[in-house]
Amino acid sequence: MKYLLVLILALVVFWLWRSSRQAGKNAAQPQRPARQAPAGKKEITEMVACGVCHVHLPKSEALIGRDGFYCSEAHRREAGA
Repeated sequence: MKYLLVLILALVVFWLWRSSRQAGKNAAQPQRPARQAPAGKKEITEMVACGVCHVHLPKSEALIGRDGFYCSEAHRREAGA
């Protein structure tokens, strides 16, 4: 019984010592913000829908027809634009 109490006491002391070491490490490290700010300003791209299949694509990649925007030359011809 005496040895069991000594073992428990040693484990409690070890646990307290280790906890204090971890607290010291955490205090020494600088705090990082939870969310990183973007490095540069991101460009917003306007999206348009194809007049035939209604797939959304960036306006810069769309083909312009008489009645709107199209995702491919085949859809532009199919619409008669």
